[in-house]
Amino acid sequence: MRLSLIIAFLFPICLLGQSDIDSTSAENKDQRTFRDKWNEQPSPLKATVFSAVIPGAGQVYNKKYWKAPIVWAAIGTCVYFIGRNGSEYRYYKAEYIKAADTDPLTQSEFTADQIKPVMDTYRQWLDMSYFSLLGVYALQIIDAHVDAHLSSFDISRDLSLHWSPVRIQQPGQSKLGLSLSLQF
Repeated sequence: MRLSLIIAFLFPICLLGQSDIDSTSAENKDQRTFRDKWNEQPSPLKATVFSAVIPGAGQVYNKKYWKAPIVWAAIGTCVYFIGRNGSEYRYYKAEYIKAADTDPLTQSEFTADQIKPVMDTYRQWLDMSYFSLLGVYALQIIDAHVDAHLSSFDISRDLSLHWSPVRIQQPGQSKLGLSLSLQF
């Protein structure tokens, strides 16, 4: 319940400020080939929505197929630990209730003082597992969004930064400096 409320509040924030500028006209869209459609730049809005609806779908939409299994494994791991820590917490909570009960017919192999720290530890781990799931979910949405934005970023080999020492001459004194030149 808490997770769905958090997602409901975070989802509109991810969509703020997103606008698609489409330079192709409606007539040209119908005439595009499959290759043109396949090679077009991914939309950050679509990637965000796909990732929010189905975890890992934004990575697949961005054609970063190798990231989707990582997302699924991270979410699966969080779900596994939520289940495991939840069942352990419920077990030790039931044992704590038995141990703290004043009825002589209920028996527990532990005392309430022994069980309380263990029960609290599993409760903390359960909370951390929920926060981890929320973090993984948010990170995969952010990753898909940023990856779609950076898909058109120029990473050619012509980008280079050169540096060299220089001597700066001023009236009456000479200083050493550093010259930086960016070529693209």
